[in-house]
Amino acid sequence: MSVKSWTPKVDQVDTIWAAHVNDIQNELAAIEKTVGTNPHIWGGWSPSGTTWPPKAGAMTLKTPAPVSNFGQSKTFASVTDRLKALQQQATWLTLMTQLLVGQSGTKPSKPAAAVIRAPGMKVPAGEGKWVPFKWGAADFDPNKMYQGGSNVVAPMTGFWDVSIQVWADSTVRRPNDLHFVHVRLMRGNDEIAGQDSLIETQTWIRHRINLSWQGRWNAGIPMQVQVSQHGASDNTVDANATISVSFVRDLT
Repeated sequence: MSVKSWTPKVDQVDTIWAAHVNDIQNELAAIEKTVGTNPHIWGGWSPSGTTWPPKAGAMTLKTPAPVSNFGQSKTFASVTDRLKALQQQATWLTLMTQLLVGQSGTKPSKPAAAVIRAPGMKVPAGEGKWVPFKWGAADFDPNKMYQGGSNVVAPMTGFWDVSIQVWADSTVRRPNDLHFVHVRLMRGNDEIAGQDSLIETQTWIRHRINLSWQGRWNAGIPMQVQVSQHGASDNTVDANATISVSFVRDLT
């Protein structure tokens, strides 16, 4: 319970009694009992229960832990090396926990969000002839969801809210003709939302399409906003768009 106190001995002055040696022996035995036998060796450990450890594929953390081979025994060169490995593991677990909490919907400090604009482009005529908007600038995109081209990529898996605004010109041929503009949202290769607009009269009124979607969006999967049009006097019409995305919550 405390540091042992010793009285220094002086040659040819002090007599070394058996009690002195016995005290040393008792102290060494107490130290060995407290530290344990072979304290540089980890004997291994396997959690009990039916749900632990996680099955293969249930957890995919790409950052390797400083101590591998979960649960297996290991012999270290010294107690110092074992303590160093423990400290590294504790630090890694702390950092990984902070990372996962910060990127989940549990307690985000700044949920991922973006507002990205597409400049005007020409949409050729053709029913079902889908053309993806090419995004030109981001008004707000701290997670770099847009990196050029037509794709917006999710930085993390979760439940997302997506809103799209599309504007397109219309030049119908005759008063009773119809001009159609179709917009769809693609998540990877899947169409997950769509909206149509038509102009009934011979006018320059623009198509205004608002499209919204909420659902699961996995990290790394791209989204595109695609448009098609047919029935206009011109073979091509001008169109532009804005997409707003926001992370709502984690799904785990």
